[in-house]
Amino acid sequence: MNHTRQPTMNRRTALRTTLATGALALAGCLSDDSAGETGSTFRIGGKWAPNRDPLDGGSQIRRLGVTEALVSVDDDANPAPGLATGWERPDDHRWEFPLREDVTFHDGASLDAAAAVESLHRTNASAAFEDVPIESIEAVDETTVGVETATPFSPLPAHLSRNEAVILSPESIEADDSIENPISAGPFAVDTFDPGAELRLERHDEYYGEEPAFEAVHYEVVDDDQTRRLKLENGEVEMARILPTETVAPLEETDGIDVYTPEIPRIRFLTFDTQTEPFDDERVRRAVSVAVDRDALTDSILDGVDDPAVGPFSPTITEWANPDLETDRYDPEQARTLLADAGWTIDGDTERETRTRDGTELAIECLTFDGRDLPLIAQVLQEQLAAVGIDLDVTTLEYATMVDRVGQEPFDVYLTSWGTLWYPDPDRLTDMFHSRAASLHHGYENDRVDTLLEEARGTDDHEARLERYHEVQSIVAEDVPIAVLTNYTNITATAASVSGYEPHPTESRIGLESIDLDAE
Repeated sequence: MNHTRQPTMNRRTALRTTLATGALALAGCLSDDSAGETGSTFRIGGKWAPNRDPLDGGSQIRRLGVTEALVSVDDDANPAPGLATGWERPDDHRWEFPLREDVTFHDGASLDAAAAVESLHRTNASAAFEDVPIESIEAVDETTVGVETATPFSPLPAHLSRNEAVILSPESIEADDSIENPISAGPFAVDTFDPGAELRLERHDEYYGEEPAFEAVHYEVVDDDQTRRLKLENGEVEMARILPTETVAPLEETDGIDVYTPEIPRIRFLTFDTQTEPFDDERVRRAVSVAVDRDALTDSILDGVDDPAVGPFSPTITEWANPDLETDRYDPEQARTLLADAGWTIDGDTERETRTRDGTELAIECLTFDGRDLPLIAQVLQEQLAAVGIDLDVTTLEYATMVDRVGQEPFDVYLTSWGTLWYPDPDRLTDMFHSRAASLHHGYENDRVDTLLEEARGTDDHEARLERYHEVQSIVAEDVPIAVLTNYTNITATAASVSGYEPHPTESRIGLESIDLDAE
């Protein structure tokens, strides 16, 4: 479900900027005439730098319409036909995906099963698909891809909708298996690519679907939140993405700006190192969770735009959310009791509660990164945890540095944000909580959780899957390997002249082929 605020709409002041030079050319050039026509280029300011390789953070080129997969995601966050017209399951281990017959790659070659299989072999050999039990991928005939799984695996179509599973032309794959020029079959093709700075796209005139209104797209990396906002207000971009919550109210009052605030399946949460002190003790993890006043956090720092999270999935978005989870966990007195039971007691008669155990103060380090309002949330957590005697020290890193650090060495806790239906299936809980398959670095192990997740993968009975995923959510709510904090609202603002933009529920695409600029 999308929740879109109704903005004030008025005339936009149109300005143009000089586009950056020095980009690395990848495939062709935009003509001078095309680049100069009014409305021929749609300009976007975004926080995240795009990568060439779908196996190495290629989500931006997917959102921008460069790459497409056999399976897409519909507006209800369900798997849907993409480059394949659908899928069939002849038996528990076998899947077949008939291809569209009218698909042309950006290099002019036609999509056939052999090309799709070559691309998917690269995907299947990657670390990203290590836990997907694909045994073989083959071309059944020129227009059908066959996939065999080692075990019955009901979420396969959802996994084949992932960014890592987009179909690349064989010409994209270099001899060393790297990607310099991502050639796929989406509505836009790469024109120039300046890593970390900008990406220029040109319209793919042979696209099988809806023809884009724009001849070109310019995506500019604008790391600073306020700069992205100013570029939109000054007419330097038509769309500003991933804006902070505090910009919603002022932008809604700005003439010529439309603001979109749909809740998406994404959460902010703490991940604990359950293998080392102090969070190897479930009582300490639970104490942190119940010491957080999520309502106060969302009302203050997040301006009431985002809601407190109850579990990994939001019940307003998907039936996969367990409806029986406790909604109000804030209980600082319970937090104090849990800490005392775990041996962390108040040290002396001081105004500020200081807890020690065996002469060691309860001081923990929280790692986070500068994005999605996380540093501001960390400041609130410092205050709320201090009230129960936990000293929280916050360290803000680059996202990649944070992930590398928690994956390489013990830590206390890290604050992050994940899309929980990044691919449209609750098997995402396997990525979060399975003892051997989880991508989160909590070290959590629970045999019952593992069994439930494995059973849910192996059956295509909807009710049986629902029951198991609901139980998983109940167990992890008790064990607290993570502490969910807030749901997430994706804040995008556009010029009021932009029409046809519909925020996608899982962020997998912007839908640029459906967007137009109304005449002023």
